[in-house]
Amino acid sequence: GGNVISSTGALALTELPKRLVVVGGGYIGLELGTAFAKLGAKVTVVEAQDKILPLYDAELTTPVAKSLSALGIEVLTGAKALGPTAKGGGLRIETADGKERELQADKILVTVGRAPATSRLGLDELVLDMDGRFIRIGERCETSMRGIYAIGDVTGEPMLAHRAMAQGEMVAEIVAGEPRIWDKACIPAICFTDPEIVSAGLSPTEAKAAGFAVKLGQFPFQANGRAMTRHGEAGFVRVVARADNHLVLGIQAVGQGVSELSAAFGLAIEMGARLEDIAGTIHAHPTLGEAFQESALKALGHALHI
Repeated sequence: GGNVISSTGALALTELPKRLVVVGGGYIGLELGTAFAKLGAKVTVVEAQDKILPLYDAELTTPVAKSLSALGIEVLTGAKALGPTAKGGGLRIETADGKERELQADKILVTVGRAPATSRLGLDELVLDMDGRFIRIGERCETSMRGIYAIGDVTGEPMLAHRAMAQGEMVAEIVAGEPRIWDKACIPAICFTDPEIVSAGLSPTEAKAAGFAVKLGQFPFQANGRAMTRHGEAGFVRVVARADNHLVLGIQAVGQGVSELSAAFGLAIEMGARLEDIAGTIHAHPTLGEAFQESALKALGHALHI
């Protein structure tokens, strides 16, 4: 309450705060922090871990960090929120070097994640199997009670709107008598910062942890004509494939407008594409999609423009 707001409250403000402190350097905090900074607010981000966007690797987050700095956003990593200042209106934090500091703020935006509100749904009376505070479901989104289905955030990660929508569509067809199961190969995830980050499938680290020998191909937007005309040369497209048969396991990108590549990334993985399939597909010029093709060419050892 008061000057402490959630992401929902941030979108309902009727006046721009001059000073905004964002607690949490994940995607929600940085998306909103970027937006408020562009509107003219002085933004400070407080992140407990030693890096922003902990779910992504440093190669993907470095262009975002540079952009935040260019916008005048102060990012304090390894810092802990301690509580309100003595006079109120601000936030006391402990910085990475163990010192206490006070941050003045008109609004404090807390974006450290959300918990499912399953405790208010009376699920204990239904005796549904739970996975912590989430509802456990099967491949048809069915719960442990016959005829009861669950979709969306209450079923756990990834908590994404497009996942919930796809689950809802599937359950509606099941209720109508259609034979459906959830067999998605990947669910693309996007961080709408500036530049944007998109990830589909396995990262290089995840692929190696799963036991795969991998081939990587990375192509910079500095060598992409469309990115150059938009002054969006920061970033790249990266493809992760099996070394033995070149099956694509994952695709990541960071750059201006790369969210629009998410469908192509997801389709490639869903259809079981190999590096040769992507490299051999003609991509229109000048488009950002050419960087996707060139990343596959790079993995195969014959990129055209680098």
